[in-house]
Amino acid sequence: MLKLGKSMRARTERESALIRIRKLLSNRLVKLAATVTAALAMLLGTTGTANAAIYWDNPSIQMVNQASQQCLAGVYDFGPSYPAGETVPGCMARGTSWIRLESGQPDSGGHANVQIMTESGSGTVCLGAVAGEGPSQIQGSAATRWETCEVDGNNWDQIWTMITAAPAQNVGNPAGLKHFINFHNDHYNVCLDGGIGVYGFPGGCSTTNNWQIWNIYTNQTSEPYRG
Repeated sequence: MLKLGKSMRARTERESALIRIRKLLSNRLVKLAATVTAALAMLLGTTGTANAAIYWDNPSIQMVNQASQQCLAGVYDFGPSYPAGETVPGCMARGTSWIRLESGQPDSGGHANVQIMTESGSGTVCLGAVAGEGPSQIQGSAATRWETCEVDGNNWDQIWTMITAAPAQNVGNPAGLKHFINFHNDHYNVCLDGGIGVYGFPGGCSTTNNWQIWNIYTNQTSEPYRG
């Protein structure tokens, strides 16, 4: 009986040790997952922390629609002027359609709130949403247009919330990682869509609809909001 009691105690001690080891490993895995998630968020501009912002302007970037592989057209893509609300082909090969993304409001919910900018003959202009003027076949949609950049509380029609549609990938592009981004205008509740020109589709963005996903190649990350 004494030998049996010792054997049972030894078995119990081994099982307790195994439980402690499993708990320790589980805690370490949770911490590792949290660290990886935070690192990915920093890369994608959705940090989940206060005062995180995007200033992807040095160098400028191109916004490539994932479905069409055409770029959001800058004002000077062809000749002296190019209409807003359009995409253009061949932009990456030609090195055109340069865009700047700069936070125009503090982040919300860990997502950067940016103004989409390009250059015109009169200076920098911003992409604004225009309610009620989107494609006639899509009720509640908004048009987009290049307009004078507003600041502070006057720029809500120009503020686009950046949402990560999928983790960034290293595809060997010298410009940097390939990002997959949705742009949502909260003021009019529309998502930037490249399916019919470039317009605001009513409602939230889809992370699986390629017309609403914009590829951006850059190694720039987020930083504190400049105000």
